[in-house]
Amino acid sequence: MGKKIFIVEDEADFLFILENIFSREGFDVKKFHSGILCLNELKKNKPDIVLMDLMLPDMTGFQLCKKIRENMESADIPIIIVTSRTDDYDIINAFDFGCSDYITKPFNEKILLARVKACLKYKSKLEDDEVIEFKDLRINPARFEVFLNKELIDFTPLEFKLLYFLAKNQGKVFQREQIFKYVYENDYNRSDRAID
Repeated sequence: MGKKIFIVEDEADFLFILENIFSREGFDVKKFHSGILCLNELKKNKPDIVLMDLMLPDMTGFQLCKKIRENMESADIPIIIVTSRTDDYDIINAFDFGCSDYITKPFNEKILLARVKACLKYKSKLEDDEVIEFKDLRINPARFEVFLNKELIDFTPLEFKLLYFLAKNQGKVFQREQIFKYVYENDYNRSDRAID
């Protein structure tokens, strides 16, 4: 059986399209028309990744993202927003609420698959890495957790990725372009000044 993907989308036609795309790629697809149905299933089954729309009938994608992140059992699951909303405010908000990537409709199928696979690859790499401890700082890459003096610190996924990269490479000097390539991977639409 392939990687398990949860797709949360209330538009039946679009849900059908996404199901076909990922089924053809060998994913084990579970579909949900609402955030509550997804959260209920998360109590029983943990997917490898979640795709969700921002506009759901019972809650926003932001709220669903937050609930997934707040639960220790699901906090490390990559979440990709797939939506028609292109406003900068929505995109920034999505990352603040803990999404791993943001894709706007209409999208290129090959790029969508590449970004999903990149998230899964990154998660798999983190699971293989050990916890980093430095003085009072403790970074757990598998659980996306950072503790300072035993207190959990709240990080967005991108902030965590940057901190983890720097902590893992203590004492090394990097050019901005090298850090950008690690943190943003396939996102070529950003300026490398985003690192600042």
